[in-house]
Amino acid sequence: MHKKYGISSGILVVVLLFASLLIGCKSGGNKAPKKEETIEVPKDKSALIEDVQQAEKIFKALPSPLESAMLIKSAGARFDNALLNPVGNVNNYVTNKSMALNLGIYTCDLSFASLYEQTQLIIDYMNAAKKMADGLGILKAIDQSTIDELE
Repeated sequence: MHKKYGISSGILVVVLLFASLLIGCKSGGNKAPKKEETIEVPKDKSALIEDVQQAEKIFKALPSPLESAMLIKSAGARFDNALLNPVGNVNNYVTNKSMALNLGIYTCDLSFASLYEQTQLIIDYMNAAKKMADGLGILKAIDQSTIDELE
């Protein structure tokens, strides 16, 4: 990994993968069709808007995974790869749900490894995250030149 990318490449990877996850995640398998569900929207739209604004405040107050890792590092914690999800587990995740969940976990681990400049782990976790994203079919949304640049 080139020095000029440093921590910002880890942030970029996390942002791209989470954005791709949100955009491209699809449910797979042969499932029986579900009954159509209806949601009643209150006639008082101001109450709904207030609920959405309150939820936004909560999410904005939560630190990002990278901010959390930076707080841990600034508190003097040492790097311990035993706390990370082993990349050897990557083949254990075969359902869309488990791949999506572990894509998030691997990208958080990638940020953590990047913060502590663990070059080999960065490569390993980037490959694990890429495998999860491939399995979910979301890498199609990111062009190959962007992936090459991140690597």
